[in-house]
Amino acid sequence: MAVFRYPADRAPVAAFVAIFAVDIAVYLFVDHPLLLLLYFGVGILPKAAVCAFNHHHQHLPTFRFDVLNRLLELMYALQTGVSSHAWVLHHSVGHHLNYLDQAKDESRWARADGSMMGELEYSLITTLTAYPRAWQVGAKYPQFRRIFLVMGIVSAALVGALVWYRPVSGFFVFVLAPAFSLFGTAWATYAHHAGRSTASPFVASNNVLQPLYNLWTGNLGYHTAHHFKPGVHWSKLRELHAEIAPQIPADAYVPPGWPWRLAGDGIPPEISAAAAPVPSK
Repeated sequence: MAVFRYPADRAPVAAFVAIFAVDIAVYLFVDHPLLLLLYFGVGILPKAAVCAFNHHHQHLPTFRFDVLNRLLELMYALQTGVSSHAWVLHHSVGHHLNYLDQAKDESRWARADGSMMGELEYSLITTLTAYPRAWQVGAKYPQFRRIFLVMGIVSAALVGALVWYRPVSGFFVFVLAPAFSLFGTAWATYAHHAGRSTASPFVASNNVLQPLYNLWTGNLGYHTAHHFKPGVHWSKLRELHAEIAPQIPADAYVPPGWPWRLAGDGIPPEISAAAAPVPSK
């Protein structure tokens, strides 16, 4: 029996295990704060990919066996600041059910008066409320909440032990980096929905077609498709997007953020032309 549900997950998981092995090596053998700070900076982009695939995993578990999924989630928690089933609750059975209602959305971008939050405001609020909102959603899903609680305690205890054993490197590798990754995840998700109409799933998300961005994030740029069928594996989102593209308006395509934008915006000319405002006569 195959261990992976989808063969496409083999390469990303291997890469993330390799990154984690480097994390462990840096934790054990590097002591100088400047070197640790440099490693933190260098790790931001690789950890962004880990964050994206942790998201995918908590929509559709990577392995066929629970014990392997729990171990993968423990590794992801130490890399991304998002523990087992935190995104299942906050995102999969929270945000995905409520994103068309900004009064309920766990990742809401609208203030109470209906106005749109700024990017930094949204990112800070989403970061600071991620775990409380996940716990709140868990009241409706006690089985998920139990896993969230137990694995959260295990993750926190492990981080505590790592920092106790080597305080400086433990802080940089297993506290600062995951905390920043959680904030970076919130920052990145602002562009997915902020300011979009919530009239239907086909207009409520922005989409990024730039190939490098989608390689790095596991096709998160096909965000309308992801919300249309959130149980579809990340490797199938491009094909799903092609099926529903006629229903997606031209103004729902945006360039990627930095640094992927350096490789172009990825928006086909025909979409850019359709989205451009008509000049006044």
